[in-house]
Amino acid sequence: MSAQFSRVGTVRRALRSAAGPDAVTIEPLTADGNPPMVVRPKEPGTDLATWAAASKEWVADALLEHRALLFRGWPVADAPGFQRFVAAVSDGEPLQYRDRSTPRDEVSQNVYLSTTYPAAERIEPHNEGTYWSTWPQKLFFGCLIAPPVGGETPIIDNRKVIERIPVAVRERLERLGVRYVRNYNSGFGLTWQEGYQTDSRADVDRYAAANGTVTEWLEGDRLRTVQIRPAVRTHPVTGEKLWFNHAGFFHISSRDPQMREALVEALGEDGLPTTTTHGDGSPIADEDVRAINEAYRAGEIAFRWEVGDVMMLDNMSMAHARRPYEGDRKIVVAMTDPVSGEDATQSGPAVAADGEEA
Repeated sequence: MSAQFSRVGTVRRALRSAAGPDAVTIEPLTADGNPPMVVRPKEPGTDLATWAAASKEWVADALLEHRALLFRGWPVADAPGFQRFVAAVSDGEPLQYRDRSTPRDEVSQNVYLSTTYPAAERIEPHNEGTYWSTWPQKLFFGCLIAPPVGGETPIIDNRKVIERIPVAVRERLERLGVRYVRNYNSGFGLTWQEGYQTDSRADVDRYAAANGTVTEWLEGDRLRTVQIRPAVRTHPVTGEKLWFNHAGFFHISSRDPQMREALVEALGEDGLPTTTTHGDGSPIADEDVRAINEAYRAGEIAFRWEVGDVMMLDNMSMAHARRPYEGDRKIVVAMTDPVSGEDATQSGPAVAADGEEA
């Protein structure tokens, strides 16, 4: 056997060993077996994106089985490395954040820093894009700087959330849907230019009409939008019924009481940056929102970030939050594999372009 042939065989064996489940270990993060499942390389220094490109089908199957994967122990040191992994396990390019509800800093094409939000404040559980007409099925977080105190990203299984919500609350929202009202350029929250990433009213109107959103232009360059979306969606692959909405997240009662009082006094109920009602316009009771928020919090699973961690979520199945933190924190985020309302079964009313229920 020639030396050259021997080297080729060695390379081929190395490539085989670096691909698929034989190259990794997978186990629950905690003793109770709840997600996320931790995926570690057997060989230190293995490149995550290279392994993932050769193991895309296995990663997809593992995500569908467990709904949350934490890739730990891989040398993911920067946003390009994170982006390479996202591309390796996704179908198509990452989605852009349009129709935003919070500030986002883009670090590379459609890869963003996690929400720019005061470190001392908590971000409540939610799923990305529940009020969009097309939302991501896959959601990625990459830790480039881990804060010394706090800053965890708890995850919550939506399949269990829907079971914990009182039946009457769940059935009412499932039947009526959720009505989201947003007010831009009021001096609080985002401007419509930042939310829609454009300075053109015509662009906003076109985007809104194509995505089931009603726009109303008010004096002072202000914009009000109305969206009616289902509170419950059905997973497009498994058929599971999932709690998938921002009904509690955007409700005024979820805010700090002092902030709530100040906002209502300054803007009135109709001028709040975000608010939610039932799809027919009837109010969602404060006690219903408390029950929803308690259902989320009861299921939170949190872990300390380590530099190089990459977490991959089935966005429809797993909600996420953010705890307060101290020090520096840099978590990058990407969204891929779009799902539209036509792909996922809807429960409750949907909004037509003219604002009427369809």
